[in-house]
Amino acid sequence: MPILSAEVRRFLLPLTSSVVGRRRTVRTALAVLAVLAAALFTTLPSTGGARPAAAAAAAITAPPMGWASWNTFAAKIDYNVIKSQVDALVSSGMKDAGYQYVNIDEGWWQGTRDSGGNITVSSSDWPGGMQAIADYIHSKGLKAGIYTDAGRDGCGYYYPTGRPAAPGSGSEGHYDQDFLQFSRWGFDYVKVDWCGGSAEGLNAQTAYQAISDSIGRATAQTGRPMVYSVCNWGGASPWNWAPAMSNLWRTSGDIIYYGEQASMSRVLANFDAAQHPSAQSPGRVNDPDMLIVGMPSFTAAQNRTHMGLWAISGAPLLAGNRLDTMSSDTRAVLTNREVIAVDQDALGKQGVKVAEDSSGLQVYSKVLSGVGRRAVLLLNRTSAAHTITARWADLGLTGSAAVRNLWTATDLGSFTTSYATTVPAGEAVLLTVTGTNGSQSPSPSPSASSSAGKHIVGAQSGRCVDVPNSSTTNGTQVQLYDCNSNANQSWTVTAGKALQVFGNKCLDANGKGTTNGTTVIIWDCNGQTNQQWNVNSNGTITGVQSGLCLDANAAGTANGTKLILWSCNGQSNQRWSLS
Repeated sequence: MPILSAEVRRFLLPLTSSVVGRRRTVRTALAVLAVLAAALFTTLPSTGGARPAAAAAAAITAPPMGWASWNTFAAKIDYNVIKSQVDALVSSGMKDAGYQYVNIDEGWWQGTRDSGGNITVSSSDWPGGMQAIADYIHSKGLKAGIYTDAGRDGCGYYYPTGRPAAPGSGSEGHYDQDFLQFSRWGFDYVKVDWCGGSAEGLNAQTAYQAISDSIGRATAQTGRPMVYSVCNWGGASPWNWAPAMSNLWRTSGDIIYYGEQASMSRVLANFDAAQHPSAQSPGRVNDPDMLIVGMPSFTAAQNRTHMGLWAISGAPLLAGNRLDTMSSDTRAVLTNREVIAVDQDALGKQGVKVAEDSSGLQVYSKVLSGVGRRAVLLLNRTSAAHTITARWADLGLTGSAAVRNLWTATDLGSFTTSYATTVPAGEAVLLTVTGTNGSQSPSPSPSASSSAGKHIVGAQSGRCVDVPNSSTTNGTQVQLYDCNSNANQSWTVTAGKALQVFGNKCLDANGKGTTNGTTVIIWDCNGQTNQQWNVNSNGTITGVQSGLCLDANAAGTANGTKLILWSCNGQSNQRWSLS
Protein backbone atom coordinates (compact mmCIF):
# COMPACT_ATOMS: atom_id res chain seq x y z
CA MET A 1 0.00 0.00 0.00
CA PRO A 2 1.29 3.47 -0.83
CA ILE A 3 3.41 5.55 1.52
CA LEU A 4 1.17 8.59 1.00
CA SER A 5 -2.55 8.61 0.40
CA ALA A 6 -3.44 8.99 -3.24
CA GLU A 7 -4.31 12.59 -2.57
CA VAL A 8 -1.41 14.17 -4.33
CA ARG A 9 -0.75 16.01 -7.59
CA ARG A 10 -1.98 18.48 -10.09
CA PHE A 11 -2.75 19.62 -13.58
CA LEU A 12 -4.47 22.16 -15.93
CA LEU A 13 -6.50 24.04 -18.94
CA PRO A 14 -6.95 27.13 -21.34
CA LEU A 15 -9.61 28.99 -23.23
CA THR A 16 -10.52 31.46 -25.97
CA SER A 17 -10.91 35.22 -26.13
CA SER A 18 -14.10 37.14 -26.83
CA VAL A 19 -14.56 39.91 -29.36
CA VAL A 20 -16.66 43.01 -28.80
CA GLY A 21 -18.42 44.10 -31.95
CA ARG A 22 -18.25 47.64 -33.23
CA ARG A 23 -21.23 49.97 -32.67
CA ARG A 24 -22.48 52.92 -34.68
CA THR A 25 -23.05 55.40 -31.90
CA VAL A 26 -20.48 56.99 -29.63
CA ARG A 27 -22.68 56.36 -26.62
CA THR A 28 -22.80 52.63 -27.27
CA ALA A 29 -19.07 52.50 -27.88
CA LEU A 30 -18.36 54.25 -24.61
CA ALA A 31 -20.66 51.88 -22.78
CA VAL A 32 -18.83 48.92 -24.20
CA LEU A 33 -15.48 50.39 -23.16
CA ALA A 34 -16.80 50.95 -19.66
CA VAL A 35 -17.82 47.33 -19.39
CA LEU A 36 -14.40 46.19 -20.58
CA ALA A 37 -12.67 48.49 -18.11
CA ALA A 38 -14.75 47.14 -15.26
CA ALA A 39 -13.88 43.60 -16.26
CA LEU A 40 -10.21 44.48 -16.40
CA PHE A 41 -9.91 46.12 -13.00
CA THR A 42 -12.50 44.29 -10.94
CA THR A 43 -11.89 40.85 -9.48
CA LEU A 44 -15.00 38.72 -9.93
CA PRO A 45 -16.21 36.29 -7.25
CA SER A 46 -14.64 32.85 -7.50
CA THR A 47 -17.99 31.18 -8.10
CA GLY A 48 -21.27 32.51 -9.40
CA GLY A 49 -21.66 36.01 -10.77
CA ALA A 50 -20.70 36.80 -14.34
CA ARG A 51 -20.72 34.16 -17.01
CA PRO A 52 -17.30 33.27 -18.42
CA ALA A 53 -16.26 35.32 -21.41
CA ALA A 54 -14.56 32.28 -22.92
CA ALA A 55 -15.46 28.73 -22.08
CA ALA A 56 -13.42 26.33 -24.19
CA ALA A 57 -10.17 24.58 -23.33
CA ALA A 58 -6.99 25.66 -25.09
CA ALA A 59 -6.97 24.90 -28.77
CA ILE A 60 -4.39 22.12 -28.71
CA THR A 61 -4.78 19.10 -30.97
CA ALA A 62 -2.37 16.56 -29.48
CA PRO A 63 -1.41 15.31 -26.01
CA PRO A 64 0.87 17.83 -24.25
CA MET A 65 4.58 17.05 -24.28
CA GLY A 66 7.06 18.53 -21.85
CA TRP A 67 8.71 18.13 -18.46
CA ALA A 68 7.31 18.50 -14.94
CA SER A 69 9.26 19.09 -11.76
CA TRP A 70 7.44 16.86 -9.25
CA ASN A 71 8.78 13.34 -9.79
CA THR A 72 12.41 14.35 -9.34
CA PHE A 73 12.38 17.46 -7.16
CA ALA A 74 9.06 17.33 -5.26
CA ALA A 75 8.64 20.71 -3.50
CA LYS A 76 12.38 21.50 -3.52
CA ILE A 77 12.26 23.84 -6.49
CA ASP A 78 13.35 27.40 -7.23
CA TYR A 79 14.40 29.55 -10.17
CA ASN A 80 17.78 27.88 -10.57
CA VAL A 81 16.39 24.34 -10.43
CA ILE A 82 13.84 25.10 -13.13
CA LYS A 83 16.35 27.04 -15.25
CA SER A 84 18.78 24.11 -15.24
CA GLN A 85 16.10 21.74 -16.47
CA VAL A 86 14.95 24.19 -19.13
CA ASP A 87 18.50 24.40 -20.44
CA ALA A 88 18.82 20.60 -20.42
CA LEU A 89 15.52 20.12 -22.21
CA VAL A 90 16.86 22.25 -25.05
CA SER A 91 20.43 20.88 -25.15
CA SER A 92 19.33 17.24 -24.94
CA GLY A 93 17.30 17.45 -28.14
CA MET A 94 13.98 17.02 -26.34
CA LYS A 95 12.72 20.40 -27.52
CA ASP A 96 13.49 19.44 -31.12
CA ALA A 97 11.62 16.14 -30.57
CA GLY A 98 8.46 18.02 -29.58
CA TYR A 99 8.66 18.57 -25.82
CA GLN A 100 7.48 22.14 -25.22
CA TYR A 101 5.95 22.61 -21.75
CA VAL A 102 8.02 23.18 -18.60
CA ASN A 103 5.60 22.62 -15.72
CA ILE A 104 6.42 24.01 -12.29
CA ASP A 105 4.63 21.69 -9.90
CA GLU A 106 3.82 21.89 -6.19
CA GLY A 107 6.33 23.72 -4.00
CA TRP A 108 6.70 27.02 -5.85
CA TRP A 109 4.44 28.85 -3.40
CA GLN A 110 3.93 28.71 0.38
CA GLY A 111 0.38 30.05 0.38
CA THR A 112 1.22 33.71 1.07
CA ARG A 113 -0.82 36.63 -0.27
CA ASP A 114 -0.66 40.42 -0.03
CA SER A 115 -3.38 42.64 1.41
CA GLY A 116 -5.21 42.55 -1.90
CA GLY A 117 -5.27 38.76 -1.96
CA ASN A 118 -2.66 38.46 -4.70
CA ILE A 119 -0.20 35.56 -4.52
CA THR A 120 3.27 36.46 -3.25
CA VAL A 121 6.40 34.32 -3.56
CA SER A 122 9.85 34.25 -2.00
CA SER A 123 12.16 36.70 -3.77
CA SER A 124 15.16 34.54 -2.87
CA ASP A 125 13.61 31.47 -4.49
CA TRP A 126 12.13 33.35 -7.43
CA PRO A 127 14.13 36.55 -8.12
CA GLY A 128 11.95 38.73 -10.32
CA GLY A 129 8.88 36.72 -9.33
CA MET A 130 7.11 34.02 -11.30
CA GLN A 131 6.96 36.17 -14.42
CA ALA A 132 10.77 36.06 -14.57
CA ILE A 133 10.91 32.27 -14.80
CA ALA A 134 8.04 32.23 -17.29
CA ASP A 135 9.95 34.76 -19.38
CA TYR A 136 13.09 32.59 -19.26
CA ILE A 137 11.14 29.53 -20.38
CA HIS A 138 9.64 31.54 -23.24
CA SER A 139 13.08 32.85 -24.22
CA LYS A 140 14.05 29.27 -25.06
CA GLY A 141 11.05 28.82 -27.34
CA LEU A 142 9.17 26.77 -24.74
CA LYS A 143 5.90 27.17 -22.84
CA ALA A 144 5.47 27.58 -19.09
CA GLY A 145 3.19 25.60 -16.76
CA ILE A 146 2.17 26.25 -13.17
CA TYR A 147 0.27 24.43 -10.41
CA THR A 148 -2.42 25.06 -7.82
CA ASP A 149 -5.16 23.26 -5.91
CA ALA A 150 -8.95 23.50 -6.18
CA GLY A 151 -9.27 23.78 -2.38
CA ARG A 152 -8.16 26.38 0.14
CA ASP A 153 -5.10 24.38 1.16
CA GLY A 154 -3.01 22.54 -1.40
CA CYS A 155 -1.07 19.30 -1.31
CA GLY A 156 1.87 21.18 0.17
CA TYR A 157 -0.18 21.71 3.30
CA TYR A 158 -1.44 18.15 3.72
CA TYR A 159 1.72 16.41 2.47
CA PRO A 160 4.79 18.65 2.88
CA THR A 161 7.68 17.29 0.81
CA GLY A 162 10.89 19.22 1.28
CA ARG A 163 9.32 22.43 2.54
CA PRO A 164 7.27 23.34 5.64
CA ALA A 165 3.51 22.77 5.45
CA ALA A 166 1.93 25.51 3.35
CA PRO A 167 -1.52 26.57 4.59
CA GLY A 168 -3.53 28.57 2.07
CA SER A 169 -1.65 27.13 -0.91
CA GLY A 170 -4.84 26.49 -2.87
CA SER A 171 -6.98 28.77 -5.00
CA GLU A 172 -10.46 28.30 -3.52
CA GLY A 173 -11.97 31.73 -2.89
CA HIS A 174 -9.54 33.27 -5.39
CA TYR A 175 -10.28 31.42 -8.63
CA ASP A 176 -10.73 34.51 -10.81
CA GLN A 177 -7.86 36.34 -9.14
CA ASP A 178 -5.33 33.49 -9.29
CA PHE A 179 -5.94 32.34 -12.83
CA LEU A 180 -5.83 35.91 -14.09
CA GLN A 181 -2.54 36.33 -12.23
CA PHE A 182 -1.13 33.13 -13.76
CA SER A 183 -2.12 34.33 -17.22
CA ARG A 184 -0.62 37.79 -16.69
CA TRP A 185 2.62 36.21 -15.47
CA GLY A 186 2.78 34.42 -18.82
CA PHE A 187 1.87 30.84 -17.95
CA ASP A 188 0.49 28.69 -20.75
CA TYR A 189 -0.58 25.62 -18.76
CA VAL A 190 -2.11 25.10 -15.33
CA LYS A 191 -2.48 21.91 -13.37
CA VAL A 192 -5.13 21.93 -10.65
CA ASP A 193 -4.76 19.33 -7.89
CA TRP A 194 -7.38 18.04 -5.48
CA CYS A 195 -5.83 17.67 -2.02
CA GLY A 196 -7.78 20.59 -0.61
CA GLY A 197 -10.85 19.76 -2.66
CA SER A 198 -10.84 16.22 -1.29
CA ALA A 199 -10.28 17.29 2.31
CA GLU A 200 -13.06 19.85 2.15
CA GLY A 201 -15.52 17.52 0.44
CA LEU A 202 -15.97 19.76 -2.60
CA ASN A 203 -17.92 18.50 -5.59
CA ALA A 204 -15.24 17.81 -8.21
CA GLN A 205 -17.28 18.54 -11.31
CA THR A 206 -18.66 21.78 -9.86
CA ALA A 207 -15.28 23.02 -8.63
CA TYR A 208 -13.42 22.21 -11.83
CA GLN A 209 -16.15 23.84 -13.93
CA ALA A 210 -15.85 27.01 -11.83
CA ILE A 211 -12.10 26.96 -12.45
CA SER A 212 -12.68 26.47 -16.18
CA ASP A 213 -14.96 29.50 -16.16
CA SER A 214 -12.31 31.53 -14.33
CA ILE A 215 -9.68 30.54 -16.87
CA GLY A 216 -12.05 31.64 -19.61
CA ARG A 217 -12.45 35.05 -18.02
CA ALA A 218 -8.68 35.37 -17.58
CA THR A 219 -8.07 34.47 -21.22
CA ALA A 220 -10.67 37.00 -22.33
CA GLN A 221 -8.66 39.72 -20.56
CA THR A 222 -5.11 38.70 -21.48
CA GLY A 223 -5.55 36.88 -24.77
CA ARG A 224 -3.36 34.06 -23.41
CA PRO A 225 -5.06 30.64 -23.37
CA MET A 226 -3.90 28.06 -20.84
CA VAL A 227 -3.91 24.30 -21.19
CA TYR A 228 -6.07 23.05 -18.30
CA SER A 229 -5.21 19.85 -16.48
CA VAL A 230 -7.77 18.41 -14.07
CA CYS A 231 -6.02 16.36 -11.38
CA ASN A 232 -8.54 14.74 -9.04
CA TRP A 233 -6.93 11.29 -9.42
CA GLY A 234 -9.86 9.70 -11.26
CA GLY A 235 -12.41 10.32 -8.50
CA ALA A 236 -15.96 11.07 -9.66
CA SER A 237 -15.09 9.58 -13.09
CA PRO A 238 -13.74 12.75 -14.74
CA TRP A 239 -13.65 11.10 -18.16
CA ASN A 240 -17.44 11.56 -18.16
CA TRP A 241 -17.39 15.35 -17.65
CA ALA A 242 -13.87 16.78 -17.87
CA PRO A 243 -13.62 16.62 -21.70
CA ALA A 244 -16.21 19.40 -21.86
CA MET A 245 -14.08 21.77 -19.77
CA SER A 246 -10.42 20.73 -19.90
CA ASN A 247 -7.64 19.33 -22.05
CA LEU A 248 -6.56 16.44 -19.84
CA TRP A 249 -7.79 14.72 -16.70
CA ARG A 250 -6.02 12.38 -14.33
CA THR A 251 -7.53 8.92 -14.19
CA SER A 252 -5.69 7.47 -11.18
CA GLY A 253 -3.47 8.14 -8.20
CA ASP A 254 0.16 9.20 -8.57
CA ILE A 255 2.52 7.05 -10.57
CA ILE A 256 5.16 7.58 -7.87
CA TYR A 257 4.90 9.01 -4.36
CA TYR A 258 7.47 11.05 -2.54
CA GLY A 259 10.24 8.78 -1.24
CA GLU A 260 9.32 5.79 -3.39
CA GLN A 261 11.25 4.00 -6.12
CA ALA A 262 9.79 3.78 -9.61
CA SER A 263 7.54 0.75 -9.94
CA MET A 264 6.41 -1.12 -13.05
CA SER A 265 3.33 -2.37 -11.20
CA ARG A 266 2.25 1.26 -10.67
CA VAL A 267 2.88 2.00 -14.35
CA LEU A 268 0.57 -0.85 -15.33
CA ALA A 269 -2.08 0.11 -12.77
CA ASN A 270 -2.16 3.70 -14.05
CA PHE A 271 -2.21 2.51 -17.65
CA ASP A 272 -5.22 0.30 -16.89
CA ALA A 273 -7.06 3.07 -15.06
CA ALA A 274 -6.69 5.38 -18.06
CA GLN A 275 -8.53 3.13 -20.52
CA HIS A 276 -11.52 5.29 -21.45
CA PRO A 277 -11.24 5.54 -25.24
CA SER A 278 -14.67 7.07 -25.82
CA ALA A 279 -13.62 10.13 -23.80
CA GLN A 280 -10.53 10.81 -25.88
CA SER A 281 -10.28 13.06 -28.96
CA PRO A 282 -7.74 15.52 -30.40
CA GLY A 283 -6.82 17.94 -27.62
CA ARG A 284 -8.81 16.00 -24.97
CA VAL A 285 -6.94 13.12 -23.34
CA ASN A 286 -6.97 10.68 -20.44
CA ASP A 287 -3.94 11.31 -18.21
CA PRO A 288 -2.28 8.33 -16.47
CA ASP A 289 0.22 10.77 -14.85
CA MET A 290 3.74 11.96 -15.63
CA LEU A 291 6.38 9.68 -17.07
CA ILE A 292 8.89 7.94 -14.83
CA VAL A 293 11.16 7.02 -17.75
CA GLY A 294 14.74 7.45 -16.59
CA MET A 295 13.95 7.52 -12.88
CA PRO A 296 16.40 5.72 -10.57
CA SER A 297 15.98 1.91 -10.50
CA PHE A 298 14.18 1.73 -13.86
CA THR A 299 15.89 -0.40 -16.50
CA ALA A 300 16.21 0.41 -20.19
CA ALA A 301 13.60 -2.25 -21.00
CA GLN A 302 11.20 -0.81 -18.43
CA ASN A 303 11.73 2.66 -19.88
CA ARG A 304 10.80 1.42 -23.36
CA THR A 305 7.79 -0.52 -22.11
CA HIS A 306 6.52 2.46 -20.12
CA MET A 307 6.99 4.87 -23.04
CA GLY A 308 5.25 2.41 -25.38
CA LEU A 309 2.25 2.10 -23.06
CA TRP A 310 1.81 5.87 -22.93
CA ALA A 311 2.26 6.19 -26.71
CA ILE A 312 -0.36 3.54 -27.55
CA SER A 313 -2.72 5.33 -25.14
CA GLY A 314 -2.16 8.74 -26.69
CA ALA A 315 -1.29 9.97 -23.20
CA PRO A 316 0.45 13.23 -22.27
CA LEU A 317 4.23 12.81 -22.47
CA LEU A 318 5.44 14.82 -19.49
CA ALA A 319 8.90 13.62 -18.51
CA GLY A 320 9.66 13.58 -14.79
CA ASN A 321 13.30 12.52 -14.68
CA ARG A 322 16.28 14.79 -14.04
CA LEU A 323 17.16 16.04 -17.50
CA ASP A 324 20.64 17.45 -16.87
CA THR A 325 22.05 14.10 -15.74
CA MET A 326 20.02 11.59 -17.77
CA SER A 327 21.74 8.75 -19.58
CA SER A 328 22.02 8.48 -23.34
CA ASP A 329 19.65 5.51 -23.23
CA THR A 330 16.99 7.53 -21.41
CA ARG A 331 17.43 10.36 -23.89
CA ALA A 332 17.04 7.92 -26.78
CA VAL A 333 13.79 6.54 -25.33
CA LEU A 334 12.29 9.96 -24.69
CA THR A 335 13.24 11.33 -28.12
CA ASN A 336 12.37 8.34 -30.33
CA ARG A 337 10.54 10.16 -33.13
CA GLU A 338 8.57 7.14 -34.34
CA VAL A 339 7.25 6.37 -30.87
CA ILE A 340 6.37 10.02 -30.29
CA ALA A 341 4.52 10.06 -33.62
CA VAL A 342 2.27 7.24 -32.39
CA ASP A 343 1.41 9.23 -29.28
CA GLN A 344 0.87 12.49 -31.18
CA ASP A 345 -1.08 11.04 -34.11
CA ALA A 346 -3.56 13.51 -35.56
CA LEU A 347 -6.62 11.28 -35.10
CA GLY A 348 -6.21 11.57 -31.34
CA LYS A 349 -7.46 8.06 -30.65
CA GLN A 350 -6.64 5.93 -27.64
CA GLY A 351 -5.38 2.41 -28.30
CA VAL A 352 -7.59 -0.42 -27.09
CA LYS A 353 -6.97 -4.02 -26.15
CA VAL A 354 -8.10 -6.20 -29.06
CA ALA A 355 -6.88 -9.63 -27.98
CA GLU A 356 -5.68 -11.65 -24.99
CA ASP A 357 -5.26 -15.26 -26.09
CA SER A 358 -3.81 -16.22 -22.70
CA SER A 359 -4.02 -14.37 -19.41
CA GLY A 360 -1.53 -11.50 -19.34
CA LEU A 361 -0.54 -11.79 -23.03
CA GLN A 362 -2.23 -8.78 -24.55
CA VAL A 363 -2.50 -7.02 -27.90
CA TYR A 364 -3.38 -3.31 -28.05
CA SER A 365 -4.17 -1.49 -31.29
CA LYS A 366 -4.38 2.22 -32.06
CA VAL A 367 -5.83 3.45 -35.35
CA LEU A 368 -3.45 5.98 -36.92
CA SER A 369 -4.03 8.66 -39.52
CA GLY A 370 -3.57 7.56 -43.11
CA VAL A 371 -4.93 4.47 -44.81
CA GLY A 372 -4.69 1.06 -43.14
CA ARG A 373 -2.22 2.18 -40.46
CA ARG A 374 -2.16 0.81 -36.91
CA ALA A 375 0.15 1.08 -33.94
CA VAL A 376 0.28 -2.25 -32.13
CA LEU A 377 1.63 -2.98 -28.67
CA LEU A 378 2.31 -6.57 -27.61
CA LEU A 379 2.34 -6.60 -23.79
CA ASN A 380 3.54 -9.51 -21.67
CA ARG A 381 2.35 -9.06 -18.09
CA THR A 382 3.57 -12.49 -17.00
CA SER A 383 6.80 -13.58 -15.33
CA ALA A 384 8.10 -15.60 -18.31
CA ALA A 385 8.82 -14.91 -21.97
CA HIS A 386 5.94 -15.81 -24.33
CA THR A 387 5.02 -15.57 -27.98
CA ILE A 388 2.26 -13.03 -28.61
CA THR A 389 0.38 -12.89 -31.92
CA ALA A 390 -1.25 -9.86 -33.52
CA ARG A 391 -3.91 -10.97 -36.01
CA TRP A 392 -4.89 -8.60 -38.80
CA ALA A 393 -8.58 -9.40 -38.29
CA ASP A 394 -8.34 -8.10 -34.70
CA LEU A 395 -6.76 -4.91 -36.01
CA GLY A 396 -9.49 -4.32 -38.58
CA LEU A 397 -7.13 -5.10 -41.47
CA THR A 398 -7.32 -7.57 -44.32
CA GLY A 399 -4.80 -9.13 -46.69
CA SER A 400 -1.06 -8.72 -46.29
CA ALA A 401 0.43 -6.04 -44.05
CA ALA A 402 3.91 -4.59 -43.48
CA VAL A 403 5.31 -4.64 -39.94
CA ARG A 404 7.91 -2.33 -38.42
CA ASN A 405 9.50 -2.45 -34.94
CA LEU A 406 9.67 1.12 -33.65
CA TRP A 407 12.32 0.57 -30.97
CA THR A 408 14.78 -1.14 -33.28
CA ALA A 409 13.70 0.98 -36.30
CA THR A 410 13.54 -2.23 -38.31
CA ASP A 411 11.20 -3.19 -41.15
CA LEU A 412 10.29 -6.79 -40.38
CA GLY A 413 8.63 -7.64 -43.68
CA SER A 414 5.14 -8.32 -45.02
CA PHE A 415 2.88 -10.91 -43.41
CA THR A 416 -0.38 -12.35 -44.70
CA THR A 417 -2.72 -12.72 -41.71
CA SER A 418 -0.76 -12.09 -38.51
CA TYR A 419 2.57 -11.39 -36.89
CA ALA A 420 4.00 -13.25 -33.88
CA THR A 421 7.09 -12.60 -31.80
CA THR A 422 8.53 -13.53 -28.43
CA VAL A 423 8.07 -10.84 -25.80
CA PRO A 424 10.25 -11.00 -22.65
CA ALA A 425 8.61 -11.15 -19.23
CA GLY A 426 7.15 -7.84 -18.12
CA GLU A 427 8.00 -6.08 -21.37
CA ALA A 428 6.25 -4.82 -24.49
CA VAL A 429 7.02 -4.65 -28.21
CA LEU A 430 5.78 -1.60 -30.14
CA LEU A 431 5.03 -1.97 -33.84
CA THR A 432 3.36 -0.23 -36.73
CA VAL A 433 1.32 -2.37 -39.08
CA THR A 434 0.32 -1.01 -42.48
CA GLY A 435 -2.16 -2.85 -44.65
CA THR A 436 -5.68 -2.61 -46.05
CA ASN A 437 -8.63 -1.57 -43.94
CA GLY A 438 -11.21 -4.32 -43.51
CA SER A 439 -14.95 -3.92 -43.24
CA GLN A 440 -14.78 -3.28 -39.50
CA SER A 441 -12.59 -1.08 -37.33
CA PRO A 442 -10.81 -2.70 -34.39
CA SER A 443 -12.89 -2.78 -31.23
CA PRO A 444 -11.99 -3.59 -27.62
CA SER A 445 -11.97 -7.27 -26.73
CA PRO A 446 -14.75 -8.37 -24.35
CA SER A 447 -12.43 -8.32 -21.35
CA ALA A 448 -10.91 -4.94 -22.13
CA SER A 449 -10.40 -2.68 -19.18
CA SER A 450 -12.44 0.07 -20.78
CA SER A 451 -15.68 -1.87 -20.33
CA ALA A 452 -18.40 -0.19 -18.32
CA GLY A 453 -18.64 -0.80 -14.60
CA LYS A 454 -20.75 -3.73 -13.46
CA HIS A 455 -22.49 -4.95 -10.34
CA ILE A 456 -20.94 -7.89 -8.49
CA VAL A 457 -24.00 -9.78 -7.30
CA GLY A 458 -23.95 -12.51 -4.63
CA ALA A 459 -25.61 -15.75 -5.74
CA GLN A 460 -26.93 -16.49 -2.25
CA SER A 461 -27.98 -13.00 -1.18
CA GLY A 462 -28.93 -11.36 -4.46
CA ARG A 463 -27.23 -8.26 -3.08
CA CYS A 464 -24.35 -6.27 -4.54
CA VAL A 465 -20.76 -5.70 -3.46
CA ASP A 466 -20.95 -2.18 -2.03
CA VAL A 467 -18.57 0.44 -0.61
CA PRO A 468 -20.33 1.67 2.56
CA ASN A 469 -21.62 5.25 2.36
CA SER A 470 -19.74 5.72 -0.93
CA SER A 471 -16.59 6.22 1.14
CA THR A 472 -13.34 6.73 -0.74
CA THR A 473 -11.22 6.26 2.38
CA ASN A 474 -8.46 3.69 2.08
CA GLY A 475 -9.19 0.67 4.28
CA THR A 476 -13.00 0.81 4.01
CA GLN A 477 -14.27 -2.79 4.16
CA VAL A 478 -16.72 -3.68 1.42
CA GLN A 479 -20.13 -5.18 2.18
CA LEU A 480 -23.33 -6.56 0.70
CA TYR A 481 -26.16 -4.12 0.06
CA ASP A 482 -29.31 -3.83 -2.03
CA CYS A 483 -28.27 -3.24 -5.63
CA ASN A 484 -28.63 0.31 -6.94
CA SER A 485 -27.21 2.50 -9.70
CA ASN A 486 -24.71 4.36 -7.53
CA ALA A 487 -20.99 4.53 -8.31
CA ASN A 488 -20.08 2.72 -5.08
CA GLN A 489 -21.44 -0.50 -6.62
CA SER A 490 -19.95 -0.04 -10.10
CA TRP A 491 -16.90 -2.29 -10.54
CA THR A 492 -14.63 -2.44 -13.57
CA VAL A 493 -12.50 -5.48 -14.34
CA THR A 494 -9.23 -4.06 -15.66
CA ALA A 495 -6.74 -5.69 -17.97
CA GLY A 496 -4.47 -6.08 -14.94
CA LYS A 497 -7.12 -8.17 -13.12
CA ALA A 498 -8.04 -5.41 -10.71
CA LEU A 499 -11.63 -4.80 -9.60
CA GLN A 500 -11.80 -1.03 -9.70
CA VAL A 501 -14.36 1.37 -8.23
CA PHE A 502 -14.56 5.20 -8.34
CA GLY A 503 -11.93 5.15 -11.09
CA ASN A 504 -8.95 4.97 -8.74
CA LYS A 505 -9.76 2.54 -5.88
CA CYS A 506 -9.28 -1.21 -6.09
CA LEU A 507 -10.60 -4.23 -4.23
CA ASP A 508 -7.75 -5.18 -1.91
CA ALA A 509 -6.86 -8.06 0.43
CA ASN A 510 -6.09 -6.09 3.57
CA GLY A 511 -2.44 -6.10 4.60
CA LYS A 512 -1.68 -8.51 1.71
CA GLY A 513 -3.36 -11.15 3.85
CA THR A 514 -3.54 -14.75 2.65
CA THR A 515 -5.37 -16.36 5.57
CA ASN A 516 -9.02 -17.12 6.20
CA GLY A 517 -10.84 -14.09 7.52
CA THR A 518 -8.66 -11.48 5.82
CA THR A 519 -10.88 -8.46 5.34
CA VAL A 520 -11.55 -7.22 1.81
CA ILE A 521 -11.25 -3.44 1.52
CA ILE A 522 -10.74 -0.68 -1.01
CA TRP A 523 -7.34 0.94 -1.46
CA ASP A 524 -5.58 3.14 -3.98
CA CYS A 525 -4.92 1.01 -7.05
CA ASN A 526 -1.25 0.00 -7.09
CA GLY A 527 -1.02 -3.07 -9.33
CA GLN A 528 0.12 -5.40 -6.55
CA THR A 529 -1.03 -9.01 -6.45
CA ASN A 530 -3.28 -8.51 -3.42
CA GLN A 531 -5.36 -6.31 -5.73
CA GLN A 532 -5.56 -8.86 -8.52
CA TRP A 533 -8.53 -11.21 -8.84
CA ASN A 534 -9.54 -14.09 -11.07
CA VAL A 535 -13.18 -13.99 -12.12
CA ASN A 536 -13.78 -17.70 -12.66
CA SER A 537 -16.28 -19.54 -14.84
CA ASN A 538 -17.69 -21.37 -11.77
CA GLY A 539 -18.83 -18.05 -10.28
CA THR A 540 -16.06 -17.65 -7.74
CA ILE A 541 -13.74 -14.67 -7.49
CA THR A 542 -10.34 -15.67 -6.17
CA GLY A 543 -7.37 -13.58 -5.07
CA VAL A 544 -4.33 -14.03 -7.30
CA GLN A 545 -1.99 -13.74 -4.32
CA SER A 546 -3.95 -15.79 -1.78
CA GLY A 547 -5.89 -18.26 -3.92
CA LEU A 548 -8.79 -17.72 -1.48
CA CYS A 549 -12.37 -16.95 -2.44
CA LEU A 550 -14.31 -13.72 -2.02
CA ASP A 551 -16.77 -14.71 0.71
CA ALA A 552 -19.86 -13.19 2.34
CA ASN A 553 -18.91 -13.56 6.00
CA ALA A 554 -20.72 -16.36 7.88
CA ALA A 555 -22.94 -16.95 4.81
CA GLY A 556 -24.68 -13.66 5.63
CA THR A 557 -27.28 -12.27 3.27
CA ALA A 558 -28.37 -9.09 5.07
CA ASN A 559 -27.46 -5.55 4.15
CA GLY A 560 -24.14 -4.69 5.75
CA THR A 561 -22.70 -8.22 5.65
CA LYS A 562 -18.94 -7.76 5.35
CA LEU A 563 -16.79 -9.48 2.75
CA ILE A 564 -13.68 -11.47 3.58
CA LEU A 565 -11.35 -14.05 2.08
CA TRP A 566 -11.98 -17.71 2.85
CA SER A 567 -10.92 -21.12 1.56
CA CYS A 568 -13.00 -21.96 -1.49
CA ASN A 569 -15.72 -24.44 -0.55
CA GLY A 570 -18.30 -24.31 -3.34
CA GLN A 571 -20.99 -22.71 -1.21
CA SER A 572 -23.30 -20.07 -2.65
CA ASN A 573 -21.94 -17.28 -0.44
CA GLN A 574 -18.75 -17.57 -2.52
CA ARG A 575 -20.43 -17.38 -5.94
CA TRP A 576 -20.86 -14.10 -7.79
CA SER A 577 -22.08 -12.80 -11.11
CA LEU A 578 -21.08 -9.62 -12.94
CA SER A 579 -23.99 -7.83 -14.53
